[in-house]
Amino acid sequence: MSSLTALHADQTQRLILESAIAVLKDDAFNGLTVRAVAKRAGIAERTIFRYFASRDEFLDAIGREITRILQMPPAPKTIDELLQMPRRLYEAFEPHADVIRAVFHSEVFPRMQAGEAKHRWVAIGKLLDREFPKAPASARKIAAANMRYFLSGNTWQYYRTIFRFDLDETIACAEMAIRQAIDELQRKR
Repeated sequence: MSSLTALHADQTQRLILESAIAVLKDDAFNGLTVRAVAKRAGIAERTIFRYFASRDEFLDAIGREITRILQMPPAPKTIDELLQMPRRLYEAFEPHADVIRAVFHSEVFPRMQAGEAKHRWVAIGKLLDREFPKAPASARKIAAANMRYFLSGNTWQYYRTIFRFDLDETIACAEMAIRQAIDELQRKR
């Protein structure tokens, strides 16, 4: 493939994914169709299937693109990094609030949860197991689940829209909850 052809293919794929995200933001409940994306991109529906062999492959690509746009931080490797996660995640969510909100109501959300987010949750569980091996397994499991909850876009959105907290208040809430979970595990050592 010539470099010009490859460049055109990359640009077309980028156009398709950008159009899909725009459609998702406009009507997350029922607008993410190949037809709607093709119309938004100004291309034929069949062109989308030249780049993505199936709807599943297309939705997976949209999930990966949203994750790329959000520039999600890597999974924490230390307790200090874990304590910094609310700030790092919530600051990544903030400039893309419209995308985050749209994703929750779409077929893309479970795909994102099964991707990079799942690796982050597994890494947090392993970190707690390594740092608090004498704490009961059930306590580590509960702490990991609570941390997963507080390190989610759902929680960020809830604090920002329901409680109308500003970003710093939202971060403080999650940091406090994670600190309390860590303190509880330390007491159970």
